[in-house]
Amino acid sequence: MSKTFKSVILSIGDIIIDMTTRKVGVLLRKERHIDIVEDDIYFWEIKWTNNGDEKINYANFNHLEEESLKFSILIGTYNWHSTNGGDFEL
Repeated sequence: MSKTFKSVILSIGDIIIDMTTRKVGVLLRKERHIDIVEDDIYFWEIKWTNNGDEKINYANFNHLEEESLKFSILIGTYNWHSTNGGDFEL
């Protein structure tokens, strides 16, 4: 799993699709946060589309921690389309 985890290389402009809400997100920027316990932690700022479902309040976050995002891609919560041609399928 570690090798597969490392094969998910996220980049600015990558597109992710939330498989639950069907909303589409674009990775805008990667932010580094320094944590004393975990060393460096990286977060991605994401801009989500509006699918016309304003009546339904989905929990799409504007910032996601990079490792959590990668794990969500690996388990199929998000479908990932890379601007560099990378993708992930089981």
